[in-house]
Amino acid sequence: MTTLTDEAQVLSRRKLGDAKALLTRITHPTAAAAVVAAIVSVSVAGIVLQQLVHTPWGLPGHRVLFWLTPLIAARWAIDRPGTALGIATASSAGVLLFDPTMGLFVAPYLVAGFLVDLAASIAFIRRRPWLMILLAPIMVLANLINPFVHNLATSSLPTVISGMWFYVQGHLLWGLAAGTVGIGLGVFGQPKLRQLRSSGSTGS
Repeated sequence: MTTLTDEAQVLSRRKLGDAKALLTRITHPTAAAAVVAAIVSVSVAGIVLQQLVHTPWGLPGHRVLFWLTPLIAARWAIDRPGTALGIATASSAGVLLFDPTMGLFVAPYLVAGFLVDLAASIAFIRRRPWLMILLAPIMVLANLINPFVHNLATSSLPTVISGMWFYVQGHLLWGLAAGTVGIGLGVFGQPKLRQLRSSGSTGS
């Protein structure tokens, strides 16, 4: 009787152990995928919202902080090629869905998303993430393409440049801020998400 009881207990423990192992294999990848989905969803929603909701700050380029920051943060935290461009594409589609008249005004998101992905794929920059702080202001200059071309149609090049310098300065400063916040969030989140993924692969 004792032997049968011991065997039953051993079998019960083994089943419990198998159940825990299975739960671990399921939980960690699911949690990692959920975190990635949440990051992407919040980034896309934030970019779409900042474009549709007017914020009368009176500071040229301040919107950069709301759309470039999530592109950089998400790309660095998720650490997957194409993340920034994917978010920029989804955001652009969302903006055009709500306001089709935006047209080419979503182009800066796509350009910046491509550049963020490109920068994040370069080994030299990956080893020195802080370089994104310096690159971000350059990336946001894509936001000035539309007004530059529009003004150039009615004024000479020197006039356009002198007239837009105030806006260029604003974009550079906000780009610097977006790069700082974005890379800070991305570098903070990347190891945590990587640990969550590795826990899942170890459990399997």
